[in-house]
Amino acid sequence: MPATRTRPPAFVLFTDLPKAGAYLRAIAARGLRSLVVTGPPQWPLEQVAVSYVGTPGHPFEAVERLEFLPPEDTAGILDQVTAWSRDYDVRGIFNSSESFVEPAGLAADLLGLPGVGLRAARVCRNKHLQRRYLAEWSPLSLLSSTPREELRTAVAGRYPLIAKPLDLYCSIGVQVLRDQAETDRYLDARGPDAAPVLLEQRVEGREFSVETIVVDGRPVFSAVTQKATNEHEGDFFVEMGHTLPAGNASEDEAELLRSTQAAALARLDFGTGMAHGEYRILPDGRVALMEIAARPPGDGILHLYELATGASIEASVVDAALGLPVDHPQPRRRARQVYFDHLPGTLADVTLEGPAADEPFWVVEHGLWPGVEAAPADAPAGLRKVLVLKARGAELGPLTDSFGRVVTALFDAPGPEQLEQLDEDVRKAVRITVS
Repeated sequence: MPATRTRPPAFVLFTDLPKAGAYLRAIAARGLRSLVVTGPPQWPLEQVAVSYVGTPGHPFEAVERLEFLPPEDTAGILDQVTAWSRDYDVRGIFNSSESFVEPAGLAADLLGLPGVGLRAARVCRNKHLQRRYLAEWSPLSLLSSTPREELRTAVAGRYPLIAKPLDLYCSIGVQVLRDQAETDRYLDARGPDAAPVLLEQRVEGREFSVETIVVDGRPVFSAVTQKATNEHEGDFFVEMGHTLPAGNASEDEAELLRSTQAAALARLDFGTGMAHGEYRILPDGRVALMEIAARPPGDGILHLYELATGASIEASVVDAALGLPVDHPQPRRRARQVYFDHLPGTLADVTLEGPAADEPFWVVEHGLWPGVEAAPADAPAGLRKVLVLKARGAELGPLTDSFGRVVTALFDAPGPEQLEQLDEDVRKAVRITVS
Protein backbone atom coordinates (compact mmCIF):
# COMPACT_ATOMS: atom_id res chain seq x y z
CA MET A 1 0.00 0.00 0.00
CA PRO A 2 1.27 3.54 -0.73
CA ALA A 3 2.59 5.45 2.24
CA THR A 4 0.28 8.06 3.72
CA ARG A 5 1.49 11.57 2.92
CA THR A 6 2.27 13.59 6.04
CA ARG A 7 0.95 17.12 5.87
CA PRO A 8 3.35 19.69 7.37
CA PRO A 9 1.94 21.67 10.31
CA ALA A 10 1.00 25.24 9.38
CA PHE A 11 -0.67 28.43 10.55
CA VAL A 12 -2.86 30.74 8.46
CA LEU A 13 -2.16 34.44 9.06
CA PHE A 14 -4.40 37.19 7.69
CA THR A 15 -2.37 40.36 7.92
CA ASP A 16 -1.09 43.64 6.55
CA LEU A 17 2.33 42.42 5.46
CA PRO A 18 4.46 45.39 6.67
CA LYS A 19 3.46 44.59 10.27
CA ALA A 20 3.68 40.81 10.04
CA GLY A 21 7.27 40.33 11.24
CA ALA A 22 6.58 39.49 14.89
CA TYR A 23 3.77 37.10 14.00
CA LEU A 24 5.95 35.27 11.48
CA ARG A 25 8.73 34.90 14.07
CA ALA A 26 6.27 33.49 16.62
CA ILE A 27 4.78 31.04 14.13
CA ALA A 28 8.21 29.78 13.04
CA ALA A 29 9.32 29.43 16.68
CA ARG A 30 6.47 26.98 17.19
CA GLY A 31 7.59 24.80 14.29
CA LEU A 32 4.82 25.86 11.91
CA ARG A 33 4.76 27.01 8.29
CA SER A 34 3.28 30.46 7.60
CA LEU A 35 0.44 30.60 5.07
CA VAL A 36 -0.33 34.29 4.57
CA VAL A 37 -3.39 36.06 3.16
CA THR A 38 -3.09 39.78 2.47
CA GLY A 39 -4.75 42.30 0.20
CA PRO A 40 -3.35 43.16 -3.24
CA PRO A 41 -0.52 45.66 -2.70
CA GLN A 42 -1.64 49.24 -3.34
CA TRP A 43 0.89 51.49 -1.59
CA PRO A 44 4.67 51.74 -2.03
CA LEU A 45 5.26 50.25 1.43
CA GLU A 46 3.19 47.18 0.55
CA GLN A 47 4.95 46.77 -2.79
CA VAL A 48 8.36 46.90 -1.12
CA ALA A 49 7.18 44.42 1.51
CA VAL A 50 6.18 41.93 -1.18
CA SER A 51 9.61 42.24 -2.81
CA TYR A 52 11.23 40.95 0.39
CA VAL A 53 9.16 37.76 0.65
CA GLY A 54 11.55 34.81 0.63
CA THR A 55 14.65 36.98 1.11
CA PRO A 56 17.16 35.18 3.37
CA GLY A 57 17.68 36.94 6.68
CA HIS A 58 14.56 39.10 6.30
CA PRO A 59 11.52 38.33 8.53
CA PHE A 60 9.50 37.68 5.36
CA GLU A 61 11.76 34.72 4.57
CA ALA A 62 9.39 32.75 6.81
CA VAL A 63 6.43 33.15 4.43
CA GLU A 64 5.84 29.75 2.84
CA ARG A 65 2.71 30.64 0.86
CA LEU A 66 1.39 34.11 0.08
CA GLU A 67 -1.96 34.88 -1.53
CA PHE A 68 -3.21 38.33 -2.52
CA LEU A 69 -6.97 38.31 -2.09
CA PRO A 70 -9.38 41.24 -1.76
CA PRO A 71 -11.04 41.19 1.68
CA GLU A 72 -14.48 41.29 0.05
CA ASP A 73 -13.76 38.04 -1.87
CA THR A 74 -15.10 35.81 0.87
CA ALA A 75 -15.66 32.84 -1.44
CA GLY A 76 -12.14 33.02 -2.83
CA ILE A 77 -10.64 33.32 0.65
CA LEU A 78 -12.55 30.34 2.00
CA ASP A 79 -11.66 28.25 -1.05
CA GLN A 80 -7.97 29.12 -0.59
CA VAL A 81 -8.00 28.22 3.11
CA THR A 82 -9.81 24.97 2.29
CA ALA A 83 -7.18 24.12 -0.34
CA TRP A 84 -4.40 24.82 2.15
CA SER A 85 -6.09 22.53 4.68
CA ARG A 86 -5.72 19.67 2.21
CA ASP A 87 -1.99 20.24 1.77
CA TYR A 88 -1.13 21.32 5.33
CA ASP A 89 -2.14 20.40 8.84
CA VAL A 90 -3.56 23.83 9.70
CA ARG A 91 -3.22 24.20 13.48
CA GLY A 92 -4.39 27.82 13.87
CA ILE A 93 -5.78 30.91 12.17
CA PHE A 94 -5.27 34.51 13.26
CA ASN A 95 -6.09 37.88 11.76
CA SER A 96 -4.32 41.17 12.50
CA SER A 97 -5.94 43.28 9.77
CA GLU A 98 -9.16 45.27 10.08
CA SER A 99 -10.13 44.47 6.49
CA PHE A 100 -10.01 40.69 7.01
CA VAL A 101 -11.92 40.44 10.30
CA GLU A 102 -15.03 38.84 8.78
CA PRO A 103 -13.43 36.41 6.29
CA ALA A 104 -10.87 35.30 8.89
CA GLY A 105 -13.68 34.68 11.37
CA LEU A 106 -15.48 32.57 8.79
CA ALA A 107 -12.29 30.67 7.90
CA ALA A 108 -11.64 29.73 11.53
CA ASP A 109 -15.27 28.65 11.95
CA LEU A 110 -15.11 26.63 8.72
CA LEU A 111 -12.06 24.65 9.88
CA GLY A 112 -13.30 24.31 13.45
CA LEU A 113 -10.37 26.30 14.86
CA PRO A 114 -10.36 28.95 17.61
CA GLY A 115 -11.47 32.35 16.35
CA VAL A 116 -13.21 35.52 17.44
CA GLY A 117 -16.63 34.13 16.53
CA LEU A 118 -19.10 35.04 13.81
CA ARG A 119 -21.10 37.59 15.83
CA ALA A 120 -18.00 39.45 17.01
CA ALA A 121 -16.55 39.44 13.49
CA ARG A 122 -19.72 40.82 11.92
CA VAL A 123 -20.59 43.43 14.53
CA CYS A 124 -17.07 44.76 14.98
CA ARG A 125 -16.81 45.52 11.26
CA ASN A 126 -19.86 47.81 11.29
CA LYS A 127 -20.16 50.84 13.56
CA HIS A 128 -23.96 50.89 13.27
CA LEU A 129 -24.19 47.29 14.52
CA GLN A 130 -21.81 48.17 17.36
CA ARG A 131 -24.14 50.96 18.48
CA ARG A 132 -27.12 48.62 18.45
CA TYR A 133 -25.51 45.58 20.08
CA LEU A 134 -23.55 47.68 22.59
CA ALA A 135 -26.16 50.39 23.21
CA GLU A 136 -25.55 50.33 26.97
CA TRP A 137 -22.21 52.09 26.50
CA SER A 138 -22.94 54.05 23.31
CA PRO A 139 -23.76 57.74 22.73
CA LEU A 140 -26.82 58.79 20.75
CA SER A 141 -26.34 57.61 17.17
CA LEU A 142 -28.48 57.56 14.03
CA LEU A 143 -27.96 56.69 10.39
CA SER A 144 -27.72 59.56 7.92
CA SER A 145 -30.54 57.84 5.98
CA THR A 146 -32.94 58.67 8.81
CA PRO A 147 -35.73 60.95 7.47
CA ARG A 148 -34.54 64.55 7.77
CA GLU A 149 -37.28 65.81 10.11
CA GLU A 150 -36.92 62.79 12.38
CA LEU A 151 -33.17 63.36 12.45
CA ARG A 152 -33.56 67.06 13.31
CA THR A 153 -35.84 66.21 16.22
CA ALA A 154 -33.57 63.49 17.58
CA VAL A 155 -30.39 65.60 17.56
CA ALA A 156 -31.88 68.90 18.68
CA GLY A 157 -29.77 70.29 21.52
CA ARG A 158 -27.17 67.53 21.16
CA TYR A 159 -24.61 69.24 18.92
CA PRO A 160 -21.86 68.88 17.92
CA LEU A 161 -22.27 65.61 16.02
CA ILE A 162 -19.63 63.32 14.56
CA ALA A 163 -20.12 61.80 11.11
CA LYS A 164 -18.49 58.36 10.77
CA PRO A 165 -18.38 55.92 7.82
CA LEU A 166 -19.73 52.54 8.92
CA ASP A 167 -16.79 50.31 7.98
CA LEU A 168 -13.69 52.49 7.58
CA TYR A 169 -10.83 52.96 10.03
CA CYS A 170 -7.84 55.20 10.84
CA SER A 171 -10.23 58.18 11.27
CA ILE A 172 -10.91 58.20 7.50
CA GLY A 173 -14.00 60.26 6.71
CA VAL A 174 -14.66 61.29 10.33
CA GLN A 175 -15.99 64.85 10.46
CA VAL A 176 -17.43 67.30 13.02
CA LEU A 177 -20.88 68.81 12.42
CA ARG A 178 -21.43 71.77 14.74
CA ASP A 179 -25.08 72.67 14.13
CA GLN A 180 -28.17 71.83 12.11
CA ALA A 181 -27.19 74.06 9.20
CA GLU A 182 -23.80 72.34 8.89
CA THR A 183 -25.51 68.94 9.13
CA ASP A 184 -27.94 69.86 6.36
CA ARG A 185 -25.11 71.03 4.11
CA TYR A 186 -23.18 67.81 4.81
CA LEU A 187 -26.16 65.60 3.98
CA ASP A 188 -27.10 67.62 0.88
CA ALA A 189 -23.54 67.37 -0.42
CA ARG A 190 -23.58 63.58 -0.01
CA GLY A 191 -26.78 63.23 -1.98
CA PRO A 192 -29.65 60.75 -1.57
CA ASP A 193 -27.82 57.80 -3.15
CA ALA A 194 -24.69 57.94 -0.95
CA ALA A 195 -24.00 55.06 1.41
CA PRO A 196 -25.29 55.90 4.89
CA VAL A 197 -22.93 57.08 7.60
CA LEU A 198 -23.35 57.19 11.34
CA LEU A 199 -24.24 60.51 12.96
CA GLU A 200 -23.61 60.48 16.68
CA GLN A 201 -23.34 62.90 19.54
CA ARG A 202 -19.79 64.01 20.23
CA VAL A 203 -18.46 62.63 23.50
CA GLU A 204 -16.08 64.70 25.61
CA GLY A 205 -13.65 63.09 28.01
CA ARG A 206 -10.29 61.39 28.36
CA GLU A 207 -9.74 58.77 25.67
CA PHE A 208 -8.32 55.30 26.23
CA SER A 209 -8.05 51.97 24.50
CA VAL A 210 -8.28 48.55 26.11
CA GLU A 211 -6.41 45.61 24.61
CA THR A 212 -7.68 42.18 25.65
CA ILE A 213 -6.53 38.66 24.82
CA VAL A 214 -9.49 36.31 25.02
CA VAL A 215 -9.35 32.52 25.13
CA ASP A 216 -12.60 30.59 24.63
CA GLY A 217 -14.64 33.57 25.81
CA ARG A 218 -12.48 34.31 28.86
CA PRO A 219 -10.23 37.39 29.05
CA VAL A 220 -6.75 36.21 30.06
CA PHE A 221 -4.93 39.53 29.66
CA SER A 222 -6.21 43.10 29.55
CA ALA A 223 -4.48 46.48 29.83
CA VAL A 224 -5.37 50.15 29.33
CA THR A 225 -3.60 52.52 26.93
CA GLN A 226 -3.83 56.31 27.17
CA LYS A 227 -4.56 58.20 23.93
CA ALA A 228 -3.73 61.67 22.61
CA THR A 229 -5.42 63.14 19.51
CA ASN A 230 -5.37 66.37 17.51
CA GLU A 231 -9.11 66.95 18.05
CA HIS A 232 -8.58 70.23 19.92
CA GLU A 233 -6.70 71.74 16.99
CA GLY A 234 -9.44 71.42 14.36
CA ASP A 235 -12.21 69.20 13.04
CA PHE A 236 -10.39 65.88 12.91
CA PHE A 237 -9.61 63.01 15.30
CA VAL A 238 -6.18 61.71 14.40
CA GLU A 239 -4.39 59.75 17.12
CA MET A 240 -1.06 61.41 17.89
CA GLY A 241 0.15 59.42 20.88
CA HIS A 242 -0.27 56.30 23.02
CA THR A 243 1.01 55.64 26.54
CA LEU A 244 1.06 52.21 28.23
CA PRO A 245 -0.01 51.80 30.95
CA ALA A 246 -2.31 54.81 30.99
CA GLY A 247 -0.90 57.52 33.24
CA ASN A 248 -4.04 59.64 33.55
CA ALA A 249 -6.41 57.00 34.93
CA SER A 250 -6.77 55.86 38.53
CA GLU A 251 -6.73 52.17 39.39
CA ASP A 252 -10.51 52.27 39.81
CA GLU A 253 -10.93 53.92 36.42
CA ALA A 254 -8.63 51.40 34.74
CA GLU A 255 -10.60 48.56 36.29
CA LEU A 256 -13.86 50.14 35.11
CA LEU A 257 -12.48 50.29 31.56
CA ARG A 258 -11.34 46.65 31.68
CA SER A 259 -14.66 45.46 33.10
CA THR A 260 -16.60 47.43 30.47
CA GLN A 261 -14.52 45.81 27.75
CA ALA A 262 -15.14 42.37 29.25
CA ALA A 263 -18.91 42.99 29.34
CA ALA A 264 -18.90 44.23 25.73
CA LEU A 265 -16.97 41.17 24.58
CA ALA A 266 -19.40 38.89 26.39
CA ARG A 267 -22.29 40.61 24.59
CA LEU A 268 -20.50 39.97 21.29
CA ASP A 269 -19.93 36.31 22.19
CA PHE A 270 -16.23 36.90 21.52
CA GLY A 271 -14.40 33.56 21.30
CA THR A 272 -10.61 33.49 20.97
CA GLY A 273 -8.35 36.28 19.76
CA MET A 274 -7.48 39.87 20.58
CA ALA A 275 -9.88 42.80 20.93
CA HIS A 276 -9.08 46.51 20.77
CA GLY A 277 -11.75 48.77 22.26
CA GLU A 278 -11.68 52.58 22.34
CA TYR A 279 -13.47 54.39 25.17
CA ARG A 280 -13.82 57.76 26.87
CA ILE A 281 -14.33 58.44 30.53
CA LEU A 282 -16.99 61.14 30.80
CA PRO A 283 -16.80 64.01 33.32
CA ASP A 284 -19.40 62.24 35.46
CA GLY A 285 -17.24 59.08 35.63
CA ARG A 286 -19.24 56.93 33.19
CA VAL A 287 -17.57 55.06 30.33
CA ALA A 288 -18.63 55.65 26.71
CA LEU A 289 -17.68 53.28 23.90
CA MET A 290 -16.18 54.90 20.81
CA GLU A 291 -15.70 51.67 18.84
CA ILE A 292 -14.40 48.15 19.23
CA ALA A 293 -12.36 45.96 16.88
CA ALA A 294 -11.99 42.18 16.75
CA ARG A 295 -8.25 42.38 16.01
CA PRO A 296 -5.07 43.78 17.59
CA PRO A 297 -4.52 47.54 17.77
CA GLY A 298 -2.75 49.47 15.04
CA ASP A 299 0.00 52.08 15.08
CA GLY A 300 2.90 50.99 17.30
CA ILE A 301 0.77 49.88 20.25
CA LEU A 302 1.94 46.26 20.04
CA HIS A 303 5.53 47.56 20.17
CA LEU A 304 4.58 49.43 23.35
CA TYR A 305 3.29 46.20 24.86
CA GLU A 306 6.62 44.53 24.24
CA LEU A 307 8.54 47.48 25.72
CA ALA A 308 6.23 47.70 28.73
CA THR A 309 5.72 44.00 29.50
CA GLY A 310 9.04 42.61 28.27
CA ALA A 311 7.32 39.96 26.14
CA SER A 312 5.98 39.71 22.58
CA ILE A 313 2.22 40.04 22.65
CA GLU A 314 2.13 38.72 19.07
CA ALA A 315 3.55 35.44 20.39
CA SER A 316 0.81 35.33 23.03
CA VAL A 317 -2.01 35.76 20.51
CA VAL A 318 -0.48 33.07 18.28
CA ASP A 319 -0.52 30.75 21.30
CA ALA A 320 -4.15 31.65 21.94
CA ALA A 321 -5.06 30.79 18.35
CA LEU A 322 -3.27 27.43 18.74
CA GLY A 323 -5.16 26.60 21.93
CA LEU A 324 -1.97 26.82 24.01
CA PRO A 325 -1.82 28.36 27.52
CA VAL A 326 -1.46 32.16 27.58
CA ASP A 327 0.10 33.95 30.54
CA HIS A 328 1.21 37.33 29.23
CA PRO A 329 2.92 39.50 31.90
CA GLN A 330 1.48 42.82 33.05
CA PRO A 331 3.36 46.06 32.24
CA ARG A 332 6.43 46.71 34.40
CA ARG A 333 7.73 49.77 32.50
CA ARG A 334 6.12 52.85 30.96
CA ALA A 335 6.12 53.02 27.16
CA ARG A 336 4.98 55.73 24.76
CA GLN A 337 4.55 56.32 21.06
CA VAL A 338 4.28 59.87 19.70
CA TYR A 339 3.60 61.17 16.21
CA PHE A 340 5.03 64.50 15.10
CA ASP A 341 3.20 67.30 13.37
CA HIS A 342 4.69 68.62 10.15
CA LEU A 343 4.43 71.48 7.71
CA PRO A 344 2.78 70.86 4.33
CA GLY A 345 5.13 70.39 1.42
CA THR A 346 7.59 67.79 0.14
CA LEU A 347 9.38 65.53 2.63
CA ALA A 348 13.13 66.11 2.25
CA ASP A 349 14.69 64.45 5.30
CA VAL A 350 14.29 63.38 8.93
CA THR A 351 17.20 63.70 11.35
CA LEU A 352 17.74 63.00 15.02
CA GLU A 353 19.77 65.03 17.46
CA GLY A 354 20.40 64.34 21.13
CA PRO A 355 19.10 61.09 22.69
CA ALA A 356 21.13 57.97 21.98
CA ALA A 357 19.30 55.87 19.39
CA ASP A 358 19.71 54.43 15.95
CA GLU A 359 19.30 56.66 12.93
CA PRO A 360 15.68 57.14 11.81
CA PHE A 361 14.33 53.97 10.21
CA TRP A 362 12.72 54.63 6.82
CA VAL A 363 9.96 52.02 6.81
CA VAL A 364 9.26 52.23 3.07
CA GLU A 365 12.86 51.26 2.27
CA HIS A 366 12.63 48.04 4.28
CA GLY A 367 9.01 47.00 3.68
CA LEU A 368 8.17 46.51 7.34
CA TRP A 369 7.93 48.02 10.78
CA PRO A 370 11.03 46.80 12.66
CA GLY A 371 10.88 44.97 15.95
CA VAL A 372 11.89 46.49 19.28
CA GLU A 373 14.04 45.05 22.05
CA ALA A 374 12.61 45.30 25.54
CA ALA A 375 14.88 46.65 28.28
CA PRO A 376 15.10 45.26 31.84
CA ALA A 377 12.43 46.60 34.19
CA ASP A 378 14.82 48.95 35.99
CA ALA A 379 16.85 50.08 32.95
CA PRO A 380 17.19 53.82 32.33
CA ALA A 381 14.77 55.58 30.03
CA GLY A 382 15.58 55.10 26.36
CA LEU A 383 14.52 56.05 22.85
CA ARG A 384 14.04 52.77 20.97
CA LYS A 385 12.97 53.74 17.43
CA VAL A 386 12.27 56.74 15.27
CA LEU A 387 10.30 55.58 12.23
CA VAL A 388 9.69 57.51 9.02
CA LEU A 389 6.47 56.28 7.44
CA LYS A 390 6.75 57.97 4.03
CA ALA A 391 9.47 58.13 1.39
CA ARG A 392 11.64 61.11 0.62
CA GLY A 393 9.82 63.27 -1.90
CA ALA A 394 6.36 62.39 -0.55
CA GLU A 395 3.85 65.21 -0.59
CA LEU A 396 2.66 66.05 2.93
CA GLY A 397 -0.69 67.63 3.71
CA PRO A 398 -2.71 68.41 6.83
CA LEU A 399 -3.34 65.66 9.39
CA THR A 400 -6.93 64.71 8.62
CA ASP A 401 -6.54 60.94 9.13
CA SER A 402 -3.93 58.46 10.30
CA PHE A 403 -2.46 57.97 6.83
CA GLY A 404 -1.25 61.57 6.82
CA ARG A 405 1.22 61.00 9.66
CA VAL A 406 4.89 60.93 8.73
CA VAL A 407 7.25 60.38 11.69
CA THR A 408 6.79 58.53 14.95
CA ALA A 409 8.98 57.67 17.95
CA LEU A 410 8.84 54.76 20.41
CA PHE A 411 10.44 55.07 23.85
CA ASP A 412 10.11 53.77 27.40
CA ALA A 413 11.19 54.43 30.98
CA PRO A 414 11.05 52.78 34.40
CA GLY A 415 8.60 55.40 35.77
CA PRO A 416 6.29 58.27 34.79
CA GLU A 417 8.67 61.13 35.63
CA GLN A 418 11.47 59.69 33.50
CA LEU A 419 8.99 59.07 30.67
CA GLU A 420 7.83 62.70 30.63
CA GLN A 421 11.41 63.98 30.63
CA LEU A 422 12.34 61.69 27.75
CA ASP A 423 9.21 62.77 25.87
CA GLU A 424 10.39 66.38 26.09
CA ASP A 425 13.89 65.42 24.92
CA VAL A 426 12.62 63.36 22.00
CA ARG A 427 10.36 66.13 20.72
CA LYS A 428 13.33 68.48 20.69
CA ALA A 429 15.55 65.93 18.95
CA VAL A 430 13.45 64.97 15.91
CA ARG A 431 13.78 67.27 12.90
CA ILE A 432 11.46 66.94 9.89
CA THR A 433 12.73 68.87 6.88
CA VAL A 434 10.02 69.83 4.40
CA SER A 435 10.65 71.78 1.21
